[in-house]
Amino acid sequence: MENKIMMPAFYNVLSCEEMTYTEGGATFTEALLNWIPPIGWYMGVTAMRNYRKSHPNDWLDTGLDALSRDMDSSAQNMLRDLGRIVWVTATSATGIGFLVNAAIVLL
Repeated sequence: MENKIMMPAFYNVLSCEEMTYTEGGATFTEALLNWIPPIGWYMGVTAMRNYRKSHPNDWLDTGLDALSRDMDSSAQNMLRDLGRIVWVTATSATGIGFLVNAAIVLL
């Protein structure tokens, strides 16, 4: 007796690297956690810092477009990003918070 796995003709095997692109996006739990003040603030500031480091020459010009594309990709991503925006904006409204956020993003 021979064991064979029969797959449809259109079946494609994905590698681990390819799974990163097919599983992207926020889960509903992650989206809700970003509405908790310390988590949303920290994740928002580090997301800005990481984007600035990966796009050193044009991060101010392309940042809002990238955020818009991320928010358009799913409802969970939109909920997650809005939580981050709320807490980063709220902490930036104070003088000390603005300096702390700027230091984290720029340094």
